[in-house]
Amino acid sequence: MELPIQTVSSKPLAGLITLPFGIAVAMLGAAAILAGPVSSWMDFQQSKAALPLKKPLAALDVEGLLPYRVIERQTLESTVVEALGTDQYINWVLEDTSVPQTDPLRYAQLFVTYDTGGVNLVPHTPDECRLGAGYQPAQPHENIDIHVPMTIPVRLCTFLKTAVFNREEVSVVYTFHCNGKFVATRSGVRLMINDLSNRYAYFSKVEVSFPRATREQSLQGAAKLFERLLPVLVKDHFPDFEAAESAARKSS
Repeated sequence: MELPIQTVSSKPLAGLITLPFGIAVAMLGAAAILAGPVSSWMDFQQSKAALPLKKPLAALDVEGLLPYRVIERQTLESTVVEALGTDQYINWVLEDTSVPQTDPLRYAQLFVTYDTGGVNLVPHTPDECRLGAGYQPAQPHENIDIHVPMTIPVRLCTFLKTAVFNREEVSVVYTFHCNGKFVATRSGVRLMINDLSNRYAYFSKVEVSFPRATREQSLQGAAKLFERLLPVLVKDHFPDFEAAESAARKSS
């Protein structure tokens, strides 16, 4: 006994081929064709070109920092430099000769780093690094604007380390100079670095602490030091980001 042969009507299939369906197919096809070039373009933009310093940080003109003088130039261990991701840094102990020996702002620990280029620039901050050294936040961190005399955003962090016979509290004030602008936070730096419209990227972290000072005193001391230090860094060391980007756009 032969089974009846069933036929499939073409009408349901014909109903699917509508104008919106055709547009969707065309868009998917175009997306597939463009996926490769767009992906390559994004990889190119995310891998930022390097901008070297005008002068190494170690060549900073200490005469421009007066009344501060450098009393110790500290060298980081190779493992620390590797973790930091850059060998462009200064780690100095400064003395403010304009205040009495007993003043809590007489001595400052200055730490400046510079990083540029690559795919994944990672700003290291005391917020995380101090925790790894056994400190805990003593109170919430703050983002504050200081005037030096231009307005600079800084981050103020106070940490506490306790032991059986010792209690150490220290406040750290830092700011970033990233792609020609000052910014106070790591997330702010990452946002600027990942701007797809820019070919170059760099950031410098400028950090200072005063071992004998309170939180409020540390902020005051940072403002005084930054008023001397930041103009020197911008003028003599940091690259001209806008000029580099302008030249890149003209050559593309």
